[in-house]
Amino acid sequence: MLREIFSRDRSFRGAHLDMARRFSKAGWGIGALVGFSLLPFYPPTASAIGQWGWVVSGVNFLFTAAWIVYLYRWNERITFNTLLVTAYYGIFNVLLAQWLAGGLPAPYHELYPFMILAAAAVHPPRRFLPFMVVMMVAAITPEIGHASAGQLGDLVTELLLWLGASLLVVAVMWKIRQERADREESHAEAQELARVDALTGLGNRRAFEEALATEVARARRADAPLSLLVCDLNRFKEINDRYGHLAGDNCLRQVADAVRGELRGADVCFRWGGDEFAVLLAGAPEQAALEVCARLEQVVSRSCARPDETPLYVTCGHASLVDWMSGEDLVAAADRELLARKSRLSAQQAS
Repeated sequence: MLREIFSRDRSFRGAHLDMARRFSKAGWGIGALVGFSLLPFYPPTASAIGQWGWVVSGVNFLFTAAWIVYLYRWNERITFNTLLVTAYYGIFNVLLAQWLAGGLPAPYHELYPFMILAAAAVHPPRRFLPFMVVMMVAAITPEIGHASAGQLGDLVTELLLWLGASLLVVAVMWKIRQERADREESHAEAQELARVDALTGLGNRRAFEEALATEVARARRADAPLSLLVCDLNRFKEINDRYGHLAGDNCLRQVADAVRGELRGADVCFRWGGDEFAVLLAGAPEQAALEVCARLEQVVSRSCARPDETPLYVTCGHASLVDWMSGEDLVAAADRELLARKSRLSAQQAS
């Protein structure tokens, strides 16, 4: 369990960067407003540098203001690493203000709990715990030999109480993020399964329609060719009627494997429905589509067999995208070519 919690790979699983950005920006705005508003009441002149504390505070104020502007203006550049650097810079800010004000009883250290909870809500355990160690060292070490034993004890007690509260926040946030990630992964898996034909492992009709729209749009943008093949398994009803649906299913799986194994990496095959398969040939002009048609028919007849060991045959029709066509037009054209080719083959066999 601890190995999983502190795993680098799972650190930000389920974390939403945009939410963390908003939380961190709001926290920095409020923290800076409270911290700098205390300066008139606890001036930065009690340290060894005396009145120069105002100069240091002024420079720090300008840098902090610039950093807040950066956080708000260049939101897309803010990563979890940026937010971690921001958290450590917050420690430096409070430590500097506390030191310039002469240490305890100046109240700048009261900003630490606010920073602790903010870091616990944003960062995973493997980043939060080192941050917490640095913060406690930064808060306690400068007060040793300066604050009274009672003041130091109160500070340590306060930090330990906030550490306990922050660990609870870290645990709750970790649990929420893991559950969110599990839900998102389950949803993504369900969405993926909804696009897969369970029998053949090919994309189903829904996946085909989505891919067709994507490829048509891409072909239009790039002015590139796009072809579609529609393949029909010949005499499939006869196989089902004579040998049963399990035999028919086996024939479909054979054809799917044969077609899938013959295509290029850029080509995608789908089970369009029943005994029909659709193949999208991205970047393939009409002549290339004709060659693929012939090759697929040959591959299926050589490698696929009916239950009686005679060859299986498919007939392929093709169409290539032209300017006036929509995706539906491309499908209709390929389907018409398939029907026309089956009709020609039937006529040849009859003669």
